[in-house]
Amino acid sequence: MNIYIRSASCISPQQTFGADRLPAEAISFSVNRLQAIEPDYKIHLNIPAARRMSRLIKMGVCAALSCLRDANVKVPDAIICSTGLGCMEDSEKFLASLIVNNEHTLSPTSFIFSTHNTVAGQIALLLQCNNYNFTHTHRGLSFENALLDAILFIKDNPASNVLVGSGDEVTNTSFKILERLGVVKKETDSNSLPINQTSGTIAGEGSAFFTLTGKNDENNLAKIVAVESFSNPGNDTEVSEKVADFIERHKISSGDLILLGLNGDVDGDKIYHEIAENQFPNIRTGSYKHLCGEYHTSTSFACWLSALILKEQKNPAYILSGQSAGGSISRIFIFNQYKGREFSQLLLEKC
Repeated sequence: MNIYIRSASCISPQQTFGADRLPAEAISFSVNRLQAIEPDYKIHLNIPAARRMSRLIKMGVCAALSCLRDANVKVPDAIICSTGLGCMEDSEKFLASLIVNNEHTLSPTSFIFSTHNTVAGQIALLLQCNNYNFTHTHRGLSFENALLDAILFIKDNPASNVLVGSGDEVTNTSFKILERLGVVKKETDSNSLPINQTSGTIAGEGSAFFTLTGKNDENNLAKIVAVESFSNPGNDTEVSEKVADFIERHKISSGDLILLGLNGDVDGDKIYHEIAENQFPNIRTGSYKHLCGEYHTSTSFACWLSALILKEQKNPAYILSGQSAGGSISRIFIFNQYKGREFSQLLLEKC
């Protein structure tokens, strides 16, 4: 059974929210922390309700409602979300109040909103949706697992419309920890393409939602062909073999596009360069994390980007690694790794 992306909405460090087309140009940065460009929530959300929401909840709910409007779906048959670390801002507020108030007279609000499934719950409450509701949190494979869950749900319920999405944020406190651990680059580094190959990456955040369906329609954005993942490979050779097997099974060719999760870290990106050189030297390759930064569910941004590329049949120069932007695109293969532990392979196809 074929699975289609009926609509997509994304809030990211780029001008992506509310855009039914690819941005003409990408915003370039010279910082080591990319923050999402948030919409005017007064237009999209109930103001009293929005006051009680943290940044991530507002981003997730706003992206989800926009996605459903674009698909003309009032209440989805399932809400499936994903996040790596959940609502960090609310978690930090609760922990800070523990210290300040010496564990006395604590407000439960921040604790209630700090759970990983808060975004999915808030969407369901606003829509009065009592259907299947689940949140996946599996580090760098969180979005991929949510996507697989959605696909299985549609195969069991062919007439259903499933809302699936992601959300992760970087707060001031979490960013300081990343800096202290040497995870992010120095602030003087630039994230323009190609990303400087130095130690550390660029912290990012965002939320992307998709309405998935089993019905083929001329307005669908793209078709999901395959979603695969693996964890903790023994060595780089094992990773190369799995990628080679994926490419062979799906017959990825010169008419396709490879979208890599290059994040600028000299050690982490080594596997991408080796595979690109050995597995697909003659296939167009691009990258996307210089646009959104590195975070647990960044593949959702890549999925949003790929869906619009396939729909418009435009290959924007800002994702390419020094190659021509011409030619039609039949399929896009998204290959990503997170900290050398979690690897995912997604294949999207033109409808």
